[in-house]
Amino acid sequence: MKKNGNKQASSGLPAVETITLQDGKRWGTWILVALLLAAGLFFLGRGVMLALTRQGGWTEIQARTGSPGCAGEFEFWYCLDQKNGNAEYRALSTLYTEACERAAAVYSSSAEDPELGNLAALNRQPNQELSLEPELYRALEEIRDSGSRVIYLAPLYEYYTCLFFCEREEETLEYDPLRNPLTAEEFGRIAAFASDPGQIDIELLGENRAKLRISRAYLDFAAENGYRVFVDLAWMKNAFILDDLAGTVRDSGFRNGYLQSAEGFGCNLCESGESFSLNVFDRACGGDCVAAQMRYTRPLCFLSLHSYTNSPRANDLYFEFSDGQVRSIYVDPADGMPKTAADDLLLWSDTLGCGELALRAGAVFVGTELTQEALDRLDCHYAFSEEKTLFCSDPEVSFPLLAEGYALRQAERSPA
Repeated sequence: MKKNGNKQASSGLPAVETITLQDGKRWGTWILVALLLAAGLFFLGRGVMLALTRQGGWTEIQARTGSPGCAGEFEFWYCLDQKNGNAEYRALSTLYTEACERAAAVYSSSAEDPELGNLAALNRQPNQELSLEPELYRALEEIRDSGSRVIYLAPLYEYYTCLFFCEREEETLEYDPLRNPLTAEEFGRIAAFASDPGQIDIELLGENRAKLRISRAYLDFAAENGYRVFVDLAWMKNAFILDDLAGTVRDSGFRNGYLQSAEGFGCNLCESGESFSLNVFDRACGGDCVAAQMRYTRPLCFLSLHSYTNSPRANDLYFEFSDGQVRSIYVDPADGMPKTAADDLLLWSDTLGCGELALRAGAVFVGTELTQEALDRLDCHYAFSEEKTLFCSDPEVSFPLLAEGYALRQAERSPA
């Protein structure tokens, strides 16, 4: 290596020393740079691979970004296989995305698609025989057999639910039948139509064919008031959707996960004997309102119903006033008034789906009084609190946590 002599720059800047490398040294430098670059790329690639590799165990399954389905209203968790987590996740994500897109279209009461026999088709073509999607037809069969008339409150719900998106209390007056006599009168008229099968009813004709029968009087009333939607699944919609999602997952061979909606509907598919827990709420408990934690180890469907919001994900189902009063999504078809017979109720079943549980719950929860005798007639399990006593109908569950001062009254045998 040869050094040139130092020269003082005329500008007064410090002298610069120039070093000339021999060719052998230059090649060594390039080799070192190449090795460092290769090592960097190796570790970068390994980091990306680790980030993309799904580890086994409980993982939330996400639908594809931008999917037009209803996945945002649910949580889907699955225990991925330790050796095949990536492939299992991809399969579940695709399955879940497609199932949510399908459900959103089938149960929509407003999405117009001439090729689809959904709720919108029924609303758009009253008094005409139509071919419905099989999932919707099954749901309507369950609703018919239950005797529930909630689905016919669609015009009422279309107006009433605007209340839950109000930002200030004064804005709610227009939509609140308990504070506005004119709104109460309108809701009463809608409820009178909805409660009368002679005014509106869905006739199920077999082979997925049905007709929404609406009287001339009701059609004229709807036209005068601008109502176009006559049938909607209201607060029960996601219960039926969850049944479809769970069925799709189960029928595809995936039986190690659970799904839950923002409303508190859930379905656990796990047959592994693993232990799971559900919170039993009691608004009178104060704080986070958790009166007990229930432990179970078998597949089941459940509903956790409340007269108030206890989750940020359910904020659009309730409105709480400054005086503590709450309006909830639950409306009585008998008179069109929002009401609940209790603040909290937990129902579950090994054999019934969420849709069937919701229909049975509506018969006792949406009312003025909740009794243990009425719950016993539902033929499903329940848990609720009354004056710091926790009543539970299922002897096969345990309660490792019980709030201070609470007593437990648990059934000795399961209902028939």
